[in-house]
Amino acid sequence: MHEYSITSSILEILQKVASEKSLKKVKKVNFELNKLASIEPESIRFYFNFLTKDNEILKGAKLYFKKISIKVRCNDCSKILNLKSFEVKCPDCQSRNVDVLSADDIKIISILAD
Repeated sequence: MHEYSITSSILEILQKVASEKSLKKVKKVNFELNKLASIEPESIRFYFNFLTKDNEILKGAKLYFKKISIKVRCNDCSKILNLKSFEVKCPDCQSRNVDVLSADDIKIISILAD
């Protein structure tokens, strides 16, 4: 259910951008989604469509999600790595002493609008 609050925050951001940029109609929103995030894109889409049904600027906008790799730093060999899947060890030196650097669960990358 946390997707509802995430979607509400997304709507606030999009409303602010639409107002600041005098956008008439948002057509497409691109997101990056951290692979570690427990966010379901379909739930975001569902809540977005529900919450924007009476919003002429955002109604009907298409949402696209791209899962991004997990950025980690190995504390033993100091390498910064982008991992496709999360294994709690450095693929170079095999150390399990790593810190996750990817901070954002979800991020708006671009907006296509009139």
